[in-house]
Amino acid sequence: MTAPVGALSGFWSRLNPRERNLLTLLLVVFFVMGLVVLMMMRRDAFAAADERIDALREGVQLMHTEGVVYQEKLKEKADREALIPSDPIAFLILLEDATKAVIPDKSTRQEEEKPPQELGGGLRKRVMSFELRGVTLEELIKYVQTLEDQPGRIIFTERLRIRSPSALEDRLNVEFEIATWEIGAPEEAP
Repeated sequence: MTAPVGALSGFWSRLNPRERNLLTLLLVVFFVMGLVVLMMMRRDAFAAADERIDALREGVQLMHTEGVVYQEKLKEKADREALIPSDPIAFLILLEDATKAVIPDKSTRQEEEKPPQELGGGLRKRVMSFELRGVTLEELIKYVQTLEDQPGRIIFTERLRIRSPSALEDRLNVEFEIATWEIGAPEEAP
């Protein structure tokens, strides 16, 4: 076992210092070039992996925008839009019916329908504000449920302000704003 070491040391000792420096430099250049080649090969492998990943991402994107999933989303959108009626709602009749059904001895006050807000694409938001005085909390809850549970309509309470005239009474004064959406033909600009 000592022979190879001795042979290597004998080889190294036979070289003059200039040859030793050149041989060391040659080994360093060989090592650096090997590292550079390995880095280039690794970069090419990463680039190929990135291309495969990009192709897979594009396939997934196409599946979500043009495939079965996209068709299902379009169907769900059409179903949601079908819930929004196109005929205008008569807020005053709705309020009168709800009041007669829940609290027949009371009536609404200061009914005011605000101008419809155009939301674009033919979608309109209509808002009605009114007051209800001297109701209990149970009557108020039933009244709100009656208003919002209209078949074929999406009606929601947008603003509700509840005040009590005194701390001794359980009667409440309530200010409402109810809203709904309607689909109509988009108005053409002049």
